[in-house]
Amino acid sequence: MLNVEADRDSGYLELTVDGRIEKADFEKAVEAVDMLLETHKKIDVMEIVLDLGMVTPEVWWKDLVFHLSHQRFLRRASVVSDNGWVGPLTRLFAPLYPADIRTYSLGEIEEARRWTKFGDPQDDSAVEPHLDFA
Repeated sequence: MLNVEADRDSGYLELTVDGRIEKADFEKAVEAVDMLLETHKKIDVMEIVLDLGMVTPEVWWKDLVFHLSHQRFLRRASVVSDNGWVGPLTRLFAPLYPADIRTYSLGEIEEARRWTKFGDPQDDSAVEPHLDFA
């Protein structure tokens, strides 16, 4: 299951993975990203990985196509999980994304949410609002 929560005003997306990811789950996430990109140049995404079940090859393919067509949509992204392999894998692939990406444990979820939405308080660029197209 993939739960999708989007905040249109702030350009923030929160995804919670807990088991198998179906095609409909993935499509709901893509729709949320596209909806946020209607009014924001870049968005902030937090992904909480509780349990990662099977992901069908069709979803892997759609994910690849999505990333090819949405190359620079992220500003900040955080991945939150207590699964030991999630953090190292995220850090391995992070250089491929033109975004600031951090990993957190489930006990740090509020810190992750705060950083993802607002960035570092001492970083002047972190407090700049999203640029709305409308």
